[in-house]
Amino acid sequence: MNTSTHNNHDDHDHYFLPFLLILIFAVVEAIGSWYTGSLALLSDAGHMFSDVAALGLAWMASVMSKKSNVSRHQSGVSYAELVVSIINAVTMLLVVIFIVMEAISRFKQPHHVQGFGLIIIASIGLIVNLVVAKQLHHQAHHHGESLNNSAAFLHVLGDLLGSVAAVVAGVVIYFTGWMLIDPILSILISFLLLMLTLNLIRDIWLTLKGQHTKYHQHADDHGHHHDHDH
Repeated sequence: MNTSTHNNHDDHDHYFLPFLLILIFAVVEAIGSWYTGSLALLSDAGHMFSDVAALGLAWMASVMSKKSNVSRHQSGVSYAELVVSIINAVTMLLVVIFIVMEAISRFKQPHHVQGFGLIIIASIGLIVNLVVAKQLHHQAHHHGESLNNSAAFLHVLGDLLGSVAAVVAGVVIYFTGWMLIDPILSILISFLLLMLTLNLIRDIWLTLKGQHTKYHQHADDHGHHHDHDH
């Protein structure tokens, strides 16, 4: 097996498991939020879908950067990556707006939440995030830290905090019956999601203007690799 094929397999294995785990659990959390009535769980599901998009982008970038015939923006980033990034950013903003509006309506009229179900689902989400974070950390340790990898890792760390907040909401509701903790924590998780989304929007904007960003630098790195290969 030659080195480039081996690297492609590495990228595939490295992103495939985290991508699949988080995608499956984002769906589980979305269904769980409907079942338990928890907005914090829905926020965390939204956060997990943003992770799926971030991991998908990182995966796509690592595959595309190895191809020399992909149409690219002047910054060196492929147009496909830019389009997916923009779709990701817009979707996440819509998720944040929906959750904040829903939270405001729940402050006015508290919604019953099943605390025990919330604890169980959010705890499994926490474990999934720990497994994924460990996988990405392992990848960085053994194959070198790429900017792509660190961006995906940051997303997963943010989601870990989201899962912790959802577990806390479940525990508080189960033991005290205080339902307002759910919209309060869902707004906190949404704020976290908003920060990540604004960072992504800033990077997209700077890339479109042709300035150096983590995308640009990643493309440059691979450009140098191609130069050395020839």
